[in-house]
Amino acid sequence: MKYENVWDAVDKLAEKHGLSPSGLAKLAGLDATTFNKSKRIRPDGKKRWPSLDSINRLLEIFNITFEQFYALSAGTEEKENGSIPFIKLSELNAQNFPVDFKIAAQNWSKVLFPDFKETLYAIEVDNEAYFPLYRFGTMLIVSENSDIRKGDRVVIYLNDGSILLQEFVRRTPSKLIVTDINHPEAEETIAIADINLINRIVWVSQ
Repeated sequence: MKYENVWDAVDKLAEKHGLSPSGLAKLAGLDATTFNKSKRIRPDGKKRWPSLDSINRLLEIFNITFEQFYALSAGTEEKENGSIPFIKLSELNAQNFPVDFKIAAQNWSKVLFPDFKETLYAIEVDNEAYFPLYRFGTMLIVSENSDIRKGDRVVIYLNDGSILLQEFVRRTPSKLIVTDINHPEAEETIAIADINLINRIVWVSQ
């Protein structure tokens, strides 16, 4: 995925709706200068990518997927190189459970994502188990290699084959303390011995 293509998609989206980059930013509830061309290069001359939060605002406002957004750019030939593994939550099972502390995602589908990294993968919530925080169709971008801190939302893979989406509180030598993502007032404990792997949710598309 190319830097120029992402910014081109921003410009094309603004043009499609008769807006300037500033108008697009205002419509999304962002600072008016967020998408200005003057903000696309850092003071040190390095390229500045639009933040994931600002792109997510655009997807929400216009009710489009990232694939539809990126397709506005002429550079969609980069699609496969800018994609990460993708699976529906209900399809996660023992066949793609962690092996040697890594997700077995070789045969998963692919989904475009602007911050393409080999350690990222995507899960689509296709049930109402985590409503109202995560609705049907919510896309979770998960990192296999990310520090986990208090308040982070995580995907927990248990040894018995079950999967939990929880909020991390703290860890002791023998237990993981978490809360329900929709009811953070009540803490729960999970034995460390029962956990196969914990990955952090780094981005959510509502």
